[in-house]
This record gives sequence, C-alpha cells and structure tokens, in this order.
Amino acid sequence: MENNIKKNNHSTVIIAVLCAALLGVSIAYAAMSSTFNLTFGQVATNALTWNVGFEAGEVSPIAKASSTATVCGTATVTTSTVSVENITLNALNDKCVYKLKVKNTGGVPAELSTVVPKTPSGSACDTTKTSEMTCGNVTYKLTTDEEGLSLIGLGNTIAQTSGTLDLYLVAEFTGTELEKEESQTAGGFAITFSQK
Repeated sequence: MENNIKKNNHSTVIIAVLCAALLGVSIAYAAMSSTFNLTFGQVATNALTWNVGFEAGEVSPIAKASSTATVCGTATVTTSTVSVENITLNALNDKCVYKLKVKNTGGVPAELSTVVPKTPSGSACDTTKTSEMTCGNVTYKLTTDEEGLSLIGLGNTIAQTSGTLDLYLVAEFTGTELEKEESQTAGGFAITFSQK
C-alpha cells in the first residue's frame, strides 16, 4: 500500500509539473502576441463636379473634296453648341469636315448616351442610323475619324479630370437627288453625355 501511495504521489507530481509547464507555455504565448485596434476618424467626401463640353473657339474645316466651288464656312463653337454657316457643296462627294474636341474637366467619367438628329425644316430625312442622317442631297455625320467613315457610337467614354474625345462633324454631298438644286437650313445633331 505504501508503494501505491508513492506511485500516486509520483503521478501527482508529474501532473503538477505538466500543468505548470502548460501554464508557462500559455503565458509565454500571451506575452508574444499583440492586439491592434484600427479606427477611422471623421470621413468627409466632397461633391463631385460635372464639367463636360466642347473646347470653345472657332474651328476651320480640316478637309473638303476637290471641287473649287465648294465653300466650307467656319464653325463657331461654345462649350455647348457648334454652329456652321454658309456651306456650299457643288459636286458629288464634296464634303466639309470639322474637328471638335469634347473635354471632361469634371470629377466623374462621362459617356455618350444619346445622339439625336436635328432635321432641317421642311426636309424629309433618313434618320435610321444613330450618328448619320441624309436630307436630300446632303448627308450629315458625326464620326470619330477625319474621313467621315467611322460613325460615333453610343457608349464612348471620356475619363474624368482631363479626358478628351475628338469628334468630326461632316456635311457631304451624297447626291441622292441629283436633279434637284436645294438650299436648306443645315441639319445637325443633339448629343448628350451623362455620368458613366
């Protein structure tokens, strides 16, 4: 029996040593870990600005066909309008092309969301394409290239702060009514950029 008591005491001592060792490990682990708290103070946001418009000034035509009698007037440009006066197209395929720059100096990206043809008064016009219409002998286009071949599509974007988009306004003698001389108030387009 005395032997059993010694064994039990010996077992108790071993268990006590193991518990002390485990407690030491736990304390050592706790001593090697740290907790950090991350907090934000007051967060303020500034109002975003919207500032999309044409680069204002006068724009001279950059391209026209070879007919010497063709007259391309100068375009007057404000931040929201483009006005071209006194165009005379005298031969088939003659055209006047005006390069315009749309600038975005606001705080959000802009996207071309609508292009609406503005038909000349008294003219029946084909407006089935988004950025092109034909009225009598004249086809009006809004394009992304100087030759007037690539019509601009909806969804073109302009980056915020300093983004630009080059547009070309084209009036071309396409000759759908070759026997007819005409003088008309020029057609055009109303375009809208909206927040992307």
